[in-house]
Amino acid sequence: MFYMYGMSRNTVRGGHAHRECAQFLIAQEGEFEITLHDGTSERTLLLTQPDQGLHIPPGIWVKLRSLTDRAVVTALASAPYVESDYLRDFDAFIAWRREQPTHPPLTAQSILLRPYETSDAPAFSRSAIESAPVAGRWLNWCTPDYDEARAARYISDAEADRLCKRAYSFGIFQTGAEGAHLGGVALNRIDWSARCANLGYWLATRASGQGLGSQAAALACRFGFEQLGLARIEILIEVGNNPSRAVALRIGASSEGILRRRLPRGKSGADAELFSLLPGELKSPATPTDP
Repeated sequence: MFYMYGMSRNTVRGGHAHRECAQFLIAQEGEFEITLHDGTSERTLLLTQPDQGLHIPPGIWVKLRSLTDRAVVTALASAPYVESDYLRDFDAFIAWRREQPTHPPLTAQSILLRPYETSDAPAFSRSAIESAPVAGRWLNWCTPDYDEARAARYISDAEADRLCKRAYSFGIFQTGAEGAHLGGVALNRIDWSARCANLGYWLATRASGQGLGSQAAALACRFGFEQLGLARIEILIEVGNNPSRAVALRIGASSEGILRRRLPRGKSGADAELFSLLPGELKSPATPTDP
């Protein structure tokens, strides 16, 4: 943790990016304008209250300007100061971002998986609202009031998680330039020391019963094993969620037993069945015969 304090109006700080370090900025006193650039587009935000903070993942160019006198910023950093972690020249930053590995869309039969984009928020919202009567039974977040603002926040958080290597979330889309949004799949709760991650997936109601869930889950697992180097993928499924259980079995996962009150559900929680999948066990579903 460190502080930037005693700044007068229009004082500018920052003008750099970090390769690995993430930061969380709080306007302890005064108001600030923060300009962010991800190598492609620029965005400006305001920090005006001490109970608000801004999480900045690595790989983001940051410039901060004080809008008031005697302003104070509290900064939380994920790692100690290391000069080699800084990118201080903007052109060099842009070149560095272009050199970062990107993951192309993952495709299988009639679907593709790709990271969400901001423009996907309306379609994500519509899918969630449509699916709430069915999927909402198993997914606490999937509610009839899941509006575009909530979808946009999820997409923003997912991008931050990907940059920090905490999770990899993908939208499920039909193949083609105007492919419809069909659901989502993610590898999250990653434990890099154990090379283990959790797999989660959901489908919009209109996409169920076509084998698309199995295809998407298999694609995500292959990405985890082959590109992330995972050694184990776990799937937690609430007892009674038979469609999700069928997906886990179809891609080759094995049941390891029931974990009591493992998932948040009401006041007491819900029992969950734990499945696991190792690299050599992954199966690629070829026929659309399951949810």
